[in-house]
Amino acid sequence: MKKIIIYIFLSLSGFFIASCDSWLDLEPQSSITVNSMWKNSNDVKAALNGTFNRFRSAFQTNYIVWGDYRTGFYTNGVDNGAVERGNVWNNQLIPSTIGTDWSSLYTSINDCNLILKHAPEISFADESEKSFIMGSTYFLRAFCYYYIVRLWGDAPVLIEGFESDNQEGLFPVRNPADEVFNQIEKDLSEAFKLISIKGGKSPLEISKEAVCMLQTDFYLWQAKVNKKGTETIDKADNALSYVLNSGFDISSSYEDIFRDDLNKEIIFSIAFIEAENTSSFAGDFLLGLTNVPSEYQNNPVQIGSHAQWVTISAIHKNLLWEKEEDTRAQINIDDFTIPSGKYFSWINKYLGTWKEGTRIFDSDIRIYRFAEALLFKAEIEIAKNNYAGALTYLNRIAKRAYGIDNFYKGTYTQQEIENILLDERLKELCSEGKSWFDLIRFGKVFERVETLRGRENELNILLWPVNNASINTNPAIIQTPGYD
Repeated sequence: MKKIIIYIFLSLSGFFIASCDSWLDLEPQSSITVNSMWKNSNDVKAALNGTFNRFRSAFQTNYIVWGDYRTGFYTNGVDNGAVERGNVWNNQLIPSTIGTDWSSLYTSINDCNLILKHAPEISFADESEKSFIMGSTYFLRAFCYYYIVRLWGDAPVLIEGFESDNQEGLFPVRNPADEVFNQIEKDLSEAFKLISIKGGKSPLEISKEAVCMLQTDFYLWQAKVNKKGTETIDKADNALSYVLNSGFDISSSYEDIFRDDLNKEIIFSIAFIEAENTSSFAGDFLLGLTNVPSEYQNNPVQIGSHAQWVTISAIHKNLLWEKEEDTRAQINIDDFTIPSGKYFSWINKYLGTWKEGTRIFDSDIRIYRFAEALLFKAEIEIAKNNYAGALTYLNRIAKRAYGIDNFYKGTYTQQEIENILLDERLKELCSEGKSWFDLIRFGKVFERVETLRGRENELNILLWPVNNASINTNPAIIQTPGYD
């Protein structure tokens, strides 16, 4: 069982920041709660606890829904009951589909806004602690907005916290996407300045390296999707250089990254802890107890207490198992056929803990790890037409995967090396919430996603509709064009 290392990921017992459960449906706050908040540094620390708790809740199911399912790389598991998920991986989104509700992200943003409003007025015995809290808050707000703008495009930009139901601005409109991107850039700049902690102590706290990984991610999106110019590639490179020179390294074992939540390769994770909060999506991946004969349960077929709603599609499994020597394949998707001929397959990354006949889904979500830093660097070098340099970083990933030095060698065209890099990202980061955004960033989404072929001209097909509940609550919100 993982050790509980730092206070910021522990959920509160009975004390949460004063904010709304739904950012568009504010309930009147107790005068005792409002008046008793924001008196001393302990209030600010507790508020950050609550913010992390809500942040985790926002992503505990949707992280993989938003980041992976629209690729079509996933399909029904043996229980064949994931209808809503099927709408996502078939790209038949409607405003009630799973993942269309942005309220949890805006609730987290509101928590951040309140910390950034009140914390500067409060004295700390150690002012560096306040800087860390505020820097972490800027990072969390940027992270939420980065998801919002990539998923919905135009969206409300809220930087003032709501504390009651009679404040102005309770019915915001959707701001242009460029304004959302501008806010993200500002928040990340503030986060880097305020956070003094370097990585290596724990992936469960926000370090300068975590900020730089998000900055790199952000600037690559700006450069390649939003076509903001070569200067954004340089900004990505500058941010990434901090990570590459930080002392992080890749693990010698790919499997160990997913069996040890504190593996040295992990730069930033969202923590899940037994008896506090466990993953909502990991239970969908393993076989249910009743599906597997007892002699094969966890030997080798990994089982859980949930129905298996989701597994990886055959076409994607073929990519993951493309090279027999790839040590990542069995961790990404394992399978087994019992003597009766019944076939099982399961995603093997988020096993959690088997305890007293029950599966505890307490595996952390790996948000950024050093392997992705190497892949980002390869992407940057390709953008700078330095293909030889890109191969240097690609081959560090390939060495662990295939056990061969200089696995990629020779001369490649830009298209060839970009396809190699994309394939390596899809294999290395499988089921880690990256593939949908990668396919868009590499310009391959309409080529590689079967259900999107020939749909390039459909308005906003790569964006998501806004959930009906948000529109019904706030008449100022206009549905994403193409879904109205």
